[in-house]
Amino acid sequence: MKTRCVIALSVFAGAAFSAAAGLSITSADTQTTPRTTIPPLTLAEHGYFFVGGQYVESGGKRLMSGQMYVEYLTPQNVTRPYPIIMIHGTAQTGTNFMGTPDGRPGWAHNFLTRGYRVYVVDQVGRARSGADPQIYGPYMRFAVEQEESLFTAPEKYKLWPQATLHTQWPGGPGVAGNPAFDQFFASQLESIASTVKTEELMFPADVALLEKIGPAIVLTHSQSGVFGFKLADARPDLVKAHVAVEPNGPPFYDIDFRGGDDWY
Repeated sequence: MKTRCVIALSVFAGAAFSAAAGLSITSADTQTTPRTTIPPLTLAEHGYFFVGGQYVESGGKRLMSGQMYVEYLTPQNVTRPYPIIMIHGTAQTGTNFMGTPDGRPGWAHNFLTRGYRVYVVDQVGRARSGADPQIYGPYMRFAVEQEESLFTAPEKYKLWPQATLHTQWPGGPGVAGNPAFDQFFASQLESIASTVKTEELMFPADVALLEKIGPAIVLTHSQSGVFGFKLADARPDLVKAHVAVEPNGPPFYDIDFRGGDDWY
């Protein structure tokens, strides 16, 4: 690795780290109540643009492929020399960083209040970047039970020895019917099924973003960890640090979770 700094953080909550910012409808058709935990934020700029992409022929039409949506936020008082690029994981979108399922401000806001410029992306082939099975191939989507067992209510499924210790989901067990879980699950989208295809698509788009905005800190979560490792290795001139939160990537591949009773 040629990068200057790689920080890997293991925060247990998994995809529960994500947000459903902007959504207000729960399964009971009630609204969650936002809880402000940081000071009010004044922005100098807030907008979006697309990077990457090329015209292709698909199904008899001329379309664009490989483009990536980028939302940018600049605080009134920029005090940090490098911006932060936030790249979400599987089934997520950029809303992952814009708030929490129980209505609190997200990581983007926390960094903005500390003087960082922030760039939040939607992965290529997903959400505002545009999903198209004809171009990108088959898609997958998590079922409720998969989200609960792996991310929000592991204590219920006991897939590893320490799973019973989980207590971090807001408002009680992170299962369907919990308003915060319903907000979270509403934010979960279909993802390109092939992880190899996703990595192939994301690398040129991420490089295009770095080349557009200049040197930056790359913050990845879960699935996107591999994107950050590759970027940091390929472009150390543009990646000042890689903060990998619960990263997918080295040194393990396709972990198979087993029940606690069979663990040993």
